[in-house]
Amino acid sequence: MTIRYGRADCNHKWRYRKDGHEEECGPAICIKCGAFGCFCDVDRDKVPKDIFFDEGEDGDANINGRWENPYVEKKKN
Repeated sequence: MTIRYGRADCNHKWRYRKDGHEEECGPAICIKCGAFGCFCDVDRDKVPKDIFFDEGEDGDANINGRWENPYVEKKKN
């Protein structure tokens, strides 16, 4: 899957994207920069399944004010 939005230099910290959909996969979001991805982008050895799902976020959450994701702006308007 192609990672969309976010920052190219980010060391992504993936979580479940609760309001997302990915064709033939599950939605993921980086909680550091707001990048959209899918389950294939997640290093399952580093992120326990319970943390990945329990700490899921919506695509427009911008929890640290640093997300570079046009979806955040669309939802605010």
